[in-house]
Amino acid sequence: MIQHLLRHANGRRLALVINEFGEIGVDGDLLRSCGIPACKEDDIVELANGCICCTVADDFLPTIEKLLNRADPPDHIVIETSGLALPKPLVKAFNWPEVRTRVTVDGVIAVVDGPAAAAGLFAADPRAVAAQRAADPSLDHDSPLEELFGDQLGCADLVLLNKVDQLDAAARAAAEAAIQAGSPRRVKLVACQLRRCRSDRAAGIAGRRRGRSRRAPVAPRGRRRRP
Repeated sequence: MIQHLLRHANGRRLALVINEFGEIGVDGDLLRSCGIPACKEDDIVELANGCICCTVADDFLPTIEKLLNRADPPDHIVIETSGLALPKPLVKAFNWPEVRTRVTVDGVIAVVDGPAAAAGLFAADPRAVAAQRAADPSLDHDSPLEELFGDQLGCADLVLLNKVDQLDAAARAAAEAAIQAGSPRRVKLVACQLRRCRSDRAAGIAGRRRGRSRRAPVAPRGRRRRP
């Protein structure tokens, strides 16, 4: 999904902050080897010390400041959180004195795995989520998956329903109903397939305000029901 966004950056400089921890940083490695001109290695920052909503002061804010202080700062910062992240602490972090006059949050995007949502699951692989919890000693919340699902949807300005090509009409309706039922307010849905969607809808959120705008997070991966 992020690769698709990079391919349609339309000349905008994007920096990527990827919250991935464990023995192998899959997403970071995939992006570094993607061969997309808009995806330079210096523009990819991996935060691997645990869930970034729990390490805002230690990891997240210093990373944002470092990106802003570059000689060629990015036009937008795309933040991909881990599946266990609570979005609100990250959004509120942009009001901290160190960055609040230099950066804005243009929007929050959640990516939901369509087949998992249609099946009534809050994660495509609950065991993998449990393993991720166990691997993160810094995690300071133990929210049930259903609660995380609601929190992440509740913060989303846009929800991307992924893998719709794997759903028939009834399953797609069930997935959309599950998303709306899990959100405290009605959310805007965009259908995606093969990790592709209308890039103007996703990138458009980041382009609402010109200047050095930031978007956070791109994909809360627990709710994302990972491909």
